[in-house]
Amino acid sequence: MTGPVVARLWRPVLLVALVGVAIVVAIAVGVPSVEQLRDGLAGTGWAGPLLWAALYAGLSLTPVPVSLLAVLGGVLFGFGEGLPATLAGKFVGAAVGFALARRLGRDTVLRLVDRSGRGAERMAVVDDLVRRRGVLAVVGVRLAPVLPYSVLNLLWGLTAVRFRHYLLGTVLGVTPGTTALVAVGAFGTDPGSLPFLVSVAGLGVVVLTGVVLARRRPTRSRADPPANG
Repeated sequence: MTGPVVARLWRPVLLVALVGVAIVVAIAVGVPSVEQLRDGLAGTGWAGPLLWAALYAGLSLTPVPVSLLAVLGGVLFGFGEGLPATLAGKFVGAAVGFALARRLGRDTVLRLVDRSGRGAERMAVVDDLVRRRGVLAVVGVRLAPVLPYSVLNLLWGLTAVRFRHYLLGTVLGVTPGTTALVAVGAFGTDPGSLPFLVSVAGLGVVVLTGVVLARRRPTRSRADPPANG
């Protein structure tokens, strides 16, 4: 009896442990300052953007605010190098967070909701939505984030969304805002310049779009069949 119980529990326990470690790291490390990052990356040359991408990916698995990291990417490397390095780190972090939750948590969630008719119905509705909307569902949530980036990555892994749809939706959903944030960091030393003003305006458009999407309540088409699990 103990063997099957251990077999069922080790994955969610490991996921919870990893999340706990991520929280501890976020509290201990926080968002590195520009001086700390410059000192750490000094002398790395062409490898600097690669190291930044790896650091960004790692920190995006913790509750550290990734928006501030995107601005730091622009400050450290400028727009030309900072944008691809920051986006690469963001996408890798999103993929790893999703994979961890999908591998270690989804089966347990399904077993738990199966014990509750109400929970099973709600999970079925969510799974039905992400299966039908796929990329569009991910894009909408990414443009209107209501939770930290790392938490959203984990939650998406607990749904039935296909990985390719999740990754494509993430790319489409986070690229506009990340581009604007990196640009703000890159051109922030000259706040009166056209590039800086354009980047701020672009960031405003992204934020406004996110607010509009967040305020919209999902509607169900009459043609859509009811989810019965």
